[in-house]
Amino acid sequence: MQFIIGVLLAISGVSAYGVYCRRKDHVILDIRNVLEDCRSLKSWDDRSELKLGTWVEGDERELHRKSLRVLKRILKEMIRYYQIHLEMADGEPYGTYQSQPK
Repeated sequence: MQFIIGVLLAISGVSAYGVYCRRKDHVILDIRNVLEDCRSLKSWDDRSELKLGTWVEGDERELHRKSLRVLKRILKEMIRYYQIHLEMADGEPYGTYQSQPK
């Protein structure tokens, strides 16, 4: 079965490396879309932008240099951070103190 799939891929001109590269491109696009969504939230601020380097494990412009496994992990974390910021946007601004009514 694997041999037949391999032959079909070879005949069609599709390589495993090409599939891998396309998959990486899709994951990078997903990361950038989530990042764009994060930046559109009110809770996303300069501090969040400073932390971005640790979240994407370096400069976001160098995502193409990361492996697919690392990119999937970054995407998972970026989705988690988006959810956190979305919850913060629905509530009070992060870090504010609300006094008790008298």
